[in-house]
Amino acid sequence: MKVGILDIDTKKEKNGRGLHEKFPNIACGKIYGYHKMSGDEVIHSWNGQRVDRLYISTIFSWSRKLIERSLPHWETLADDILIGGSGWDSYPGNVTKLPPEIELVDLNWSYELYGIDYWIGFTVRRCHVGCGFCMVWRKEGLKEYRVSPIEKLINPKSNHIVLLNNNSFADVAFFEDVEEIRERKLTVNWNQANDITILTPKHAEAIASVDFRNFNRTKKTLHFAFDQMIKTKIIEKDENSPTYSSLKGIPTEAMKVQELPDNKVRMSFDMMKVVAEKMWMLAEYGIRKRKLTFYTLIGYDTTMEEDLERFTLLQQYDCNVYAMMFRDLTGKKGRSV
Repeated sequence: MKVGILDIDTKKEKNGRGLHEKFPNIACGKIYGYHKMSGDEVIHSWNGQRVDRLYISTIFSWSRKLIERSLPHWETLADDILIGGSGWDSYPGNVTKLPPEIELVDLNWSYELYGIDYWIGFTVRRCHVGCGFCMVWRKEGLKEYRVSPIEKLINPKSNHIVLLNNNSFADVAFFEDVEEIRERKLTVNWNQANDITILTPKHAEAIASVDFRNFNRTKKTLHFAFDQMIKTKIIEKDENSPTYSSLKGIPTEAMKVQELPDNKVRMSFDMMKVVAEKMWMLAEYGIRKRKLTFYTLIGYDTTMEEDLERFTLLQQYDCNVYAMMFRDLTGKKGRSV
């Protein structure tokens, strides 16, 4: 069988990490590995050749219209077309997943497909926060769970690891992972925006003990989210849970607690106060503020004045601001309220 793989959003960049692409599509790498092991001919990136089956993957919702426009033409070139990815899914009813036999394919096939010289993957999936603008919890669920130990992500070509976890600090094995990263002498990029509300002194001490870096390894960088003025989430009252036990480190004037049924609480955080408090905590462990990057959502439920208030706070502390325009799950830009 002849198979084509088209990952719509993976950009080719000369200065990117890897021989072929800057950032790999792990799902496409697993599809590639599965069909190579099955003895099939695989074409990546597909560019209009006649194939028996065509896989199309998109991460971003704004690519949907491109796919819809091109689909009639592509259907003349492939007997079978399978489309998936976060940008194609509609929530909650239509969420695509890889079949188990493909999901379990070794990451080494992704490394081969993209020619990359670093480790990459997830040790934990899902995110408990459930932000209204985010698709992660809609696609994966709200309760974090382990999917892989660090050792399963090994790329023998490198000592750099990129972790795509949506909320690493909420992982019950976070400290064990940090210990392994330290013992293997890895540089680590926590690539996604971590939840600063659950950052504790123990987290800060652990982070300071390893060589954390940006994606390209060129400088020391930690990523956090500062998307709203008031951040609200519902969590279980479980002292063994990182999300609940971490509340002890937040000043009472920076949060409100509402008791709920089923042993749960609704937490509302004043993020202007929480972010300032946590930045000082990190500084106490030698993690200077200029090493912090905050993904800052604009156009969701904040006014322009509130956006400027957040930017001003971060600039006062000499942090890096990465502003992102809100898009709804259809890809449309603009304010939600």
